[in-house]
Amino acid sequence: MAEQKTKRKNIVKDISFRVAKATVKAVLVYLLYFFLAPMLAPLFEMVPDLLGSLEAFVAVYIVLIILSDITAKTILQHFFNTARALFFMGYLLLSMGNGVFSTSYENFSLSINLTMFYTIAVSLSLLGLARCILQAINFMHERTEASSMDF
Repeated sequence: MAEQKTKRKNIVKDISFRVAKATVKAVLVYLLYFFLAPMLAPLFEMVPDLLGSLEAFVAVYIVLIILSDITAKTILQHFFNTARALFFMGYLLLSMGNGVFSTSYENFSLSINLTMFYTIAVSLSLLGLARCILQAINFMHERTEASSMDF
């Protein structure tokens, strides 16, 4: 009976630690967005839809961080990490268009080719996706190994 109470306390303690960790991460990501958004205000004036798109990206990314941290030590954590990596890559690919940023102001026109930057960012995202998949494989291997040791 005492063992069950101790086990329940450990489970509650573990879950509350996960929730606290997820909350701290979410707050830090939101604070980063909150402090960087005013610095990007001139860019938001040139590209009007950028602010809404960035807010949606931050919201979905924070939700995936929270879900990943709450489901720690389960296979769902790896699914959410993979979803986060895929979401980041998809957002980059959809938002970049043709990779050329063009703007004009009165009789001044500016065009910047960002395809190399996007290529590097997507390549790094692919490495993150590969890491998530390898972590999921390792998790399942460890679970299988632990269950075979019980017999």
